[in-house]
Amino acid sequence: MRLTDHVRPDAPAPRKRGRTLVGAGLAALATCFLVPALAVGADDDLSNLAERLIQLRGDVEGLNDDIESQQQEHRNRMSSLTQRRAELDAQIQRQELEIKKLEREITEIQAEATGVSAEIATLEPLVKDATKRLEQRIEASLPYQTFERTADLQEVLRKLDADEISAARALNNIWTFFEDELRLSRESEMFRQTIEVEGEEQLADVVRLGMVMLFFKTGDERYGFATRQGSQWNYQVASGSDRSRIEELFAAFEKQVRTGFFVIPNALQGAQ
Repeated sequence: MRLTDHVRPDAPAPRKRGRTLVGAGLAALATCFLVPALAVGADDDLSNLAERLIQLRGDVEGLNDDIESQQQEHRNRMSSLTQRRAELDAQIQRQELEIKKLEREITEIQAEATGVSAEIATLEPLVKDATKRLEQRIEASLPYQTFERTADLQEVLRKLDADEISAARALNNIWTFFEDELRLSRESEMFRQTIEVEGEEQLADVVRLGMVMLFFKTGDERYGFATRQGSQWNYQVASGSDRSRIEELFAAFEKQVRTGFFVIPNALQGAQ
C-alpha cells in the first residue's frame, strides 16, 4: 500500500455539498414568507395610525365645542353682570338725588331757623314738622334699627312737650339726627339686630350697604336680603349662587374688607 492512500488523522473532513444546498433552500423559503409578513405588518401600522388620527381629530373637535360653550357661557355671565351693575348704578344715582333732596331740606330748615325770632315758642312748630318728615323718611328707608331711630325722635318731642328742653335745643337735636341720616347713606357696616325670617324672629348678623341694600346671616347659616314690597319690608332667604355671593360678602366684612368689587344679588327688585 502506498503512503498517499492513507488518511492523515489531523486532516480536515471534506465539506458536504448536500448540507449547503439545504441551508440555501431554507434561507430562500424564509425570505419568501418574511417579505409578505413585513408588508402585512406595515399595512397594520398604517391602519392603526389612521384610526388614531381619526380619534384625535374627534377629540380636537370635542374640545373645540367645549371651548365655544364655555366662551358663550362667559359672555352670557358678563352680560348679566353688566345689567346688574347698570341697575345698581341707577339705584345709587337715585339715592344720591335723595341725599341732595335731604340736604336741600336741611338747608331750608337752617334758613327757617335763622329767621326765627327771639321768641322760643315759635320754634316748636318747626321742630315738630322736621321731626315728622324725618320720621317718615326713617320708616320708608332700609329696616336698619328703625325702632331705635324713631324712638330717639319721639324722645325729643316728649322732652319738648314736658318743657325739659327748649325748642332751640330740640332743633339742634333734630339737626344732629339729619346729619346721622346722611352719614348712614355714605357708610357700610356689619352689625347685629333682630329680624323676622320666615315668620320667626331671631338675632342675626346684618350687612348694610349705605342705605341701598341690607343682607343678613342667621345663626342657622341662612343667608338672604331685605326686600321691599309696597310699604312693607320682608327678609327673603337666598339659595344657590345668590346664597354663595352673600356668604362671600359676609366673609369679606368679617375680615374688615370694605372696598373692592363684590358680586351680589339684586336686592332692589322688590323696591319701589
